[in-house]
Amino acid sequence: MNFFKKYKQQIYFHLLLNLIVAFCITLSSYYHIPLSSFKDYSIYFIHFLLLQFSFFGILYFLSINKYVFYFGFSILFISLSLLGFYKYSLDLSVTKSMVEAIFETSLLVSVDLVSIPFLIYLFSVGLMLYFIFKKYKNVKVNQLKSPLIVLAVLGIATYYIIESKRHNTFDSRLPYVAFNSVVEFFEEDDLQLLPINSDVNTSVKDINFVFILGESVRADHLQLNGYNRETNPKLSKRENIISYSDLYTPLTHTVASVKQLLTNQSVDDIVKSNEVYSLFSVLNAAEYKTSWIGNSTIVKSYAPIIRSNQEVKLIDKFRSIMSFNKALDEDMLAPFDSILKICENQFITLHMTGSHWYYENRYSDEFRKYTPVTDSKHIPSLEPQQIINSYDNTLVYLDHFIDTVISSVEKTQTKSIVMYVSDHGEILGEEGKWLHAQESEFSKNPAMIVWYSDELLSAYPEAIKAVKENQHKRVSADFFYHSILDLFQVQNFDYDKNKSVFKEDYY
Repeated sequence: MNFFKKYKQQIYFHLLLNLIVAFCITLSSYYHIPLSSFKDYSIYFIHFLLLQFSFFGILYFLSINKYVFYFGFSILFISLSLLGFYKYSLDLSVTKSMVEAIFETSLLVSVDLVSIPFLIYLFSVGLMLYFIFKKYKNVKVNQLKSPLIVLAVLGIATYYIIESKRHNTFDSRLPYVAFNSVVEFFEEDDLQLLPINSDVNTSVKDINFVFILGESVRADHLQLNGYNRETNPKLSKRENIISYSDLYTPLTHTVASVKQLLTNQSVDDIVKSNEVYSLFSVLNAAEYKTSWIGNSTIVKSYAPIIRSNQEVKLIDKFRSIMSFNKALDEDMLAPFDSILKICENQFITLHMTGSHWYYENRYSDEFRKYTPVTDSKHIPSLEPQQIINSYDNTLVYLDHFIDTVISSVEKTQTKSIVMYVSDHGEILGEEGKWLHAQESEFSKNPAMIVWYSDELLSAYPEAIKAVKENQHKRVSADFFYHSILDLFQVQNFDYDKNKSVFKEDYY
């Protein structure tokens, strides 16, 4: 009893402090998560409590010295609370892109951030900060010698233990995602692009190549490859369509697979070098215009490759795939149409959010062909068929997206090719596993679709004949880099023509 009486004010203060921080900051990361059952809510509530408990440890040590607390906590609380507001209201993702916008003072221009609710919230945060400091003055005990310091250490240990067991469990949520994004902003890129010789050139200067970089699409769920559902109702009716059913990559997560696809790095490299040739740099040297339109966050690991394009446009740049209000991939079509009209020797990349989990956020209602669909993010509470239905609906939407791109390209009446390649596949319950970034043959077999114009067929019949004949072979993801350079007949630069699907002797 004497113990509680002695530390009562301290206990009350830290309970109050963590309740306010939880409401303004931590809880915002859970606000938009779709959940349905009591079990789902219970699991995520425990998740939230563990996250807040880990942050309690940091807050406790901040409070030991009053000068550190008044200054350090003020900055921390105000900045994180503002991020929490935009997480609540707009479901914005705290990423390196947002940090860049903040430092460039362009965030206010890019998003309608200042509003009446924002000003009311900001005023409320100021009042709460004042209230916290008022209560802090009542804490008379030496916090460095308090038994609560043991709980604080345990809280910090909880962070490291859980993150070591399952990466990004806490790091992808406020407050930790804010710290990580700032660190990433100031870090230098590890990837180094090798320079391209000035004498690189090509004799082919009349091809429009549209590359659609997909996300999490497995080949065996395409109607084009014999799947028993109509996941390609539009493409299956088109002429000049080729679908590869046996594309292979051992790289089952986006960071590794995108870097490999867009450089000379091989899937078989035991030691992945950070010095690579960017496909876009080679094409720039060969006088092809390169453009990147993305609806997916640019990750630090391959950011230099994307920036090697001559033009980069990002759609919904302040929401990542972790957001549940992410823009649909169709929003890329307007800027795509504008760029497509510029010239006839260009390479345009469309980087999709695609079929990345949570599937129900990846397509609009008109493409909800298969039901029932998922109604919770918590996979164990869902029926397997719900997940598969939602996933297949994303493929129906993908079919529409690719078909729309092809229709735009057709109108140009140029020598054109549209190639869709997914970065990796997806696991849909096989061996009790779901999603990707884990060992499974289903995550290693991504989809690949090719469409070519009649004009391209007339000009390069041998290349089209080869790409048709190679569709039944087992093709490594290494093919992409070498195939592009081979199709464009790039000269004075080393690449492996044997890995080109535009050669009949591909192996």
